Amino acid sequence: MGHLEAGAIFIDFDGTIVNTDTAQIALNRFGDPDWMRIDEALERGEVTFEESLTREFATLRAPPEKIIAEVCRSTSLRPNFDRLIGYCRSRNFPVTVVSGGLDFCIRHFLDDWLSYVKIYAPTTSYTGTGYTLKFPGVADGQSTNFKDALVANEKSSGSKVVFVGNGFGDFPAARVADLAVAIKESRLAELCREQHVQHEEIEDFAQVVDMLNKRFRVVL
Repeated sequence: MGHLEAGAIFIDFDGTIVNTDTAQIALNRFGDPDWMRIDEALERGEVTFEESLTREFATLRAPPEKIIAEVCRSTSLRPNFDRLIGYCRSRNFPVTVVSGGLDFCIRHFLDDWLSYVKIYAPTTSYTGTGYTLKFPGVADGQSTNFKDALVANEKSSGSKVVFVGNGFGDFPAARVADLAVAIKESRLAELCREQHVQHEEIEDFAQVVDMLNKRFRVVL
């Protein structure tokens, strides 16, 4: 690949920025035991990404502070995330976290960078018996979910886009990004291989910094 002018980097949260899927931890502990059937329906194309999240999070019977306490027991940032943010900030290279996860968990783990990092995720409201969701208003009628809608919107402005993710819901965005980056041995990496989508696989965000240095000409 030749050198490109980088426009933006979009990064998934669960299983990507952090080493666990915080939404899965919450659902396993506080949700409907059959929630995984909804994920299976998503992969079969029977429900949309947004529909799957709406149905799953509606079953969560715990307030945000209880969920955060639960996920913090086993969750940490993937190595060198702080290095990636520092690199991007020093070059005025915008970073957007785009996630179908619980917004309060995302803000908790990214608290040190909220002044720089943009977050696109469903806005959650706890009703006492579950969560209602309001999704980012970026759907364009042609995209599969709000993640690839965001990437497509950024590309339409002429920007080159890097997308980093790990899951099934990340595949539509990875497929249309200029550089797709998948967590090693993840579902996204598997899908990219199966669908012959050019991508890179990583375990550490230092590898993403190296890719930006080698593959992209970042405009200062």
